[in-house]
Amino acid sequence: MPTETIYQGGCLCGAVRYRASAEPLRGVICHCQACRRHSGAPALAFVHFPIESFQWTGAQPSWFRSSQFAQRAFCATCGSTLGMREEVLAERVQVSVGSLDEPERVRIDDHVWTQSRVPWFDTRDALPRFATSSNAVPSLAEQPPES
Repeated sequence: MPTETIYQGGCLCGAVRYRASAEPLRGVICHCQACRRHSGAPALAFVHFPIESFQWTGAQPSWFRSSQFAQRAFCATCGSTLGMREEVLAERVQVSVGSLDEPERVRIDDHVWTQSRVPWFDTRDALPRFATSSNAVPSLAEQPPES
């Protein structure tokens, strides 16, 4: 009998928890301004899980509409960055890699929105880089929102 693949994670205070029972579809490091502001970091790593394999198991996250096409999840208690959902990718859930209990288990496939990269933040990996969106998934984003 095959063993089930389980990924779990949640926020800093433990109120919001989640569980995915499938392998991630892809992983991405985003350098756009919205991801930087949402995370407070120079870039934000996400993994995508199929929505049918994903469930929130603790308190529900709060959601903020960060653009016309996307919403971002966070814990209303501790403020932890938890994920994102985009209308064009409605069949999947994106969670921040840092919110996973075992982030080392996932892989990152590429960097996106590198045209917005903070100049002093330069990772030394050989992953593909895209000035805007990757060609791996559809996107409605033309430019990250400006403040």
